[in-house]
Amino acid sequence: MKTLLSICLLPMLVALAGCAGVTTDVAATGALPAASAVNYRFAPTPAQAEAGEILPYQALLSEGLAQRGFNAGAPEAARYLVSVAWATRPADVKVIDGDCGAGCAPAEGPSLPWFGRPYLHTLTLRFFALPDGGEVYKVSAVKRDRNADAREAVPYLVAGALARLPYAGSPQWRVKLKSPANAGAADHAPGMPEVLSVSPVDKQ
Repeated sequence: MKTLLSICLLPMLVALAGCAGVTTDVAATGALPAASAVNYRFAPTPAQAEAGEILPYQALLSEGLAQRGFNAGAPEAARYLVSVAWATRPADVKVIDGDCGAGCAPAEGPSLPWFGRPYLHTLTLRFFALPDGGEVYKVSAVKRDRNADAREAVPYLVAGALARLPYAGSPQWRVKLKSPANAGAADHAPGMPEVLSVSPVDKQ
């Protein structure tokens, strides 16, 4: 019986290894002009400010934004406020707007339990124009994996959110990423993954 089970599992594991590329799904709304030496500053959400939360992704975000022409200059010279929010939840818990008129269904069907519970990690950037403070742009990146610890997902979310900022031409995109060389190393800060491809998602 054990031999038979091993034989049955081997092709499945090989198949999974062959499709082990990391992807993030990106959604963007609003309009954000291509930046050229534009100043910004981070603005914590009320919950982050109240908790005194230190953004674990701020260094990666600052570096990625700088590569795209956004500079964290003097606060009084900022053209945008950038609000950052992240969340992790089990993938079988569906988040919806409004009430469940006909009943709430899970986001997906049941998963194979021996591979662990699936999780969704989300990072959302919102750009507010100064001085009026109106929201002009929002981009969200989502990564699915089986790790409840969101810290390992952060570099992929940041890379996905910034890969083709401002994502003009389509509201939905898929970003394929290659893991950084030090991925999983506990004694090193996570590096930014390499972007392999960015493609719009046809929602038809």
